[in-house]
Amino acid sequence: MRRTAAAASVVTVLVPLLLAGTSMASAAGNGTLTVTTLDRSGKPVHAQVAVYNTKTNDFRYIDSNKATSLPNGSYELATSIADAGDERATVGGHSVTVSGSTKTTFDARQGRAVNVSLSPNPGSGYDHTVSAYVCTSDNGPATMGASADAGDLYVLPSSSKAYELAYGTTYQPRSATGGDFWVASARHAGGVPSGVSATLKQSALTALKVSARSGPDSGTAFFSFNYSSSSGDSCSWGPNSLQFQRDLPNSFTAHLPAGQWQVGQQANDLIFDGFHGYAAGKTTALTLGHAVWGPSGRLPNTWYHQLYFGSINLFADPTLPEGGTLASGSVKLTHAGKTLYSHNFTPSGEIDAHPKIPGAGWYTLTETGRRNLPSGSLSTTVGLSLHFYADPSKNQQIRDYITRFWPDALNSRNQAAPGSTTTVVLGMQRNGTDDSTVQQLSDSVQSVKAWYTNDDGATWHATAAKLSGGKWTIAVHNPASGRVGLRSTVTDTHGDSSTTTVYNAYAVS
Repeated sequence: MRRTAAAASVVTVLVPLLLAGTSMASAAGNGTLTVTTLDRSGKPVHAQVAVYNTKTNDFRYIDSNKATSLPNGSYELATSIADAGDERATVGGHSVTVSGSTKTTFDARQGRAVNVSLSPNPGSGYDHTVSAYVCTSDNGPATMGASADAGDLYVLPSSSKAYELAYGTTYQPRSATGGDFWVASARHAGGVPSGVSATLKQSALTALKVSARSGPDSGTAFFSFNYSSSSGDSCSWGPNSLQFQRDLPNSFTAHLPAGQWQVGQQANDLIFDGFHGYAAGKTTALTLGHAVWGPSGRLPNTWYHQLYFGSINLFADPTLPEGGTLASGSVKLTHAGKTLYSHNFTPSGEIDAHPKIPGAGWYTLTETGRRNLPSGSLSTTVGLSLHFYADPSKNQQIRDYITRFWPDALNSRNQAAPGSTTTVVLGMQRNGTDDSTVQQLSDSVQSVKAWYTNDDGATWHATAAKLSGGKWTIAVHNPASGRVGLRSTVTDTHGDSSTTTVYNAYAVS
């Protein structure tokens, strides 16, 4: 789906993306369909109409107020009508049979008000909007909706059980720097009601308490919260969506309907994660942009005499590990003193290669990356070297550990106090392939060595890695100012080793 946004306090019309491969099939007989759309003053206005053939599953959008050639058949229709020169919107849906010259009308004057509020009310200082989506009960693509200020949204009633309504309310703070966000929603099945007057409860919401730091990223960030229904219900997406901008660093809480949510942040770079479940009445803390952004992802694996490099992301945020899209760099595979594969990649390039390897033995895979970011940014340059034994005759994931650096006690700009000592947790990552045909070999850590630099790698200081309570940690003695880089070499009990390096890992100020 896509959202076509307008200026503040102006109607926002929401329509789904056109599905791939949905061109209309040829039919033995064609007719025409003219859909007239009238606003709340009775004036004809242009609108898009979603048109779905219930027999052939063909789907398209057509323009209202003009004849469109369509194969004869039964269709489900949905539309969203914005008033001319006004802030009001009306949504509706009904079915029609196309045979010859067919005409039908959506008349917004027949719309009934959609009033949705939250209890307890968040109070003053919020922009209060409501949204409504008319959807087909068979989960078909004929779905249309709109969002408008409270009091400016209407829905066309329908007794047809082929349609249902998803509706909701959003409270966004007027302040661009602070305040929480509230989203609540509900559904009405078995037809579209003659208007909505609903008060939804805060007790049904979950709370995502977000601390968005600066350093690895900076500037104005666009935050997105996207919902996924566990039942596959596409109608619930519309009212359950939240997007806004905030300057980094920033803290806020997003109060959302319980369920599956995906969180994303985009400023100079983009980070996101998959969908995770959040329960009603619970609060979950999410720290975004925490130092250090570094290598994460699944380790390489052999597959029928080839080595698949894996989906290693060199600049992964610890909380939202997908993204880090601005990296350019190089990757090289060597064996017995020979280079088997070498490639320089750009931000739009791929590093998940799979060269053929000659036989069982020891290999070294080296990856380096750099992000093109504003001056003063953190986690700008990364190096990863994996030295491992591989047998191309077996479909196995290599052994090794990738270090995730996690410095404690940094502020919202990922800064440590001058002259202080920072404890850095070394997370040992061995992410699997999610492929049951690829064996993940057992392994354990034999030794860990670590270093830090205060001069961008000109000098590296060794620091003891200690294991306590299942965690490896190091102590870094911070300078009076500047930036600290981190390096770790992990050797497992089978002799495989990995070295992870992150320059400008965190700041001292």
